Amino acid sequence: MGKYKLDFNVSLKTLCTYGIGGTAKYLYHPQNHVELIEIIKQLDQSNIKWYIIGSGSNVIFPDENFDGAIIKLDLMQDIIFKDDYVYVSSGVLLSTLINRMLDHKYVNLAPLMGIPGTVGGAIVDNAGSYGTDIFSNLIEIDMLNNNYEIEHVPSSSIGHGYRYSDFKGYNCVIIGAKFKVVKGDVHEAKKQINEYVTKRAQTQPLGTRNAGSVFKNPEGMSAGALIEDCGLKGFRINDAVVSEKHANFIINERGATSHDILELIEVIKDTVRQKKGVELELEQIVIRW
Repeated sequence: MGKYKLDFNVSLKTLCTYGIGGTAKYLYHPQNHVELIEIIKQLDQSNIKWYIIGSGSNVIFPDENFDGAIIKLDLMQDIIFKDDYVYVSSGVLLSTLINRMLDHKYVNLAPLMGIPGTVGGAIVDNAGSYGTDIFSNLIEIDMLNNNYEIEHVPSSSIGHGYRYSDFKGYNCVIIGAKFKVVKGDVHEAKKQINEYVTKRAQTQPLGTRNAGSVFKNPEGMSAGALIEDCGLKGFRINDAVVSEKHANFIINERGATSHDILELIEVIKDTVRQKKGVELELEQIVIRW
């Protein structure tokens, strides 16, 4: 086995941006795809359940303890530029990739700056903002199949849509991905990034314990506006609170549990359904052991 990092009985609260969850029996940090494959093989042979995470910025961990292994890809940090693409490990933060691309005068991912999370998570969710999304720039992914082999999967063969990909809701192992690169005016791109970041700071509850947008925007509508129109800003279940700044965010003020957040989500969905006739669809991923 390699020199990967292994921790025991780790609080899930430290592994997600909501700051919720029980404990995980094991936490692995592989440094590369070879270690990752070795870890997964060993866990499967020992019949130990495992779950892959990135930065934990779009997930709702359960309150129950996990008698298994969390595999966190934060040490897998390859960013390799070729003539017409960039290859990046799935554990790289999206913001890190964008900054490195700007260093090389590539501007096509700039509108995604400010979206939290890793490249792998962004692919699973088809993260997007300001007129572009991940799949608009994705060439192919490297993923692990059931035979512990790396498959090169072209993006054209992966189903995807608004804040959705075929991988969402599945414990898939995305090792890395190739993205197209487009040169442009870096000064203008950075100016736009500053505008995006300023707008987010003005409209979103940054600096709080949240996991980003709770619900997808229904076609032609704003989930936040629907929730606000229902008078739910500031509505709370224990320490889980609908943000006063943006109603499509739930904040863990102090000691909210996963149960509190999930209960609040159901209240929001029921209220919007009854008052607006709209069925909100969850954007965040609910993890169940």
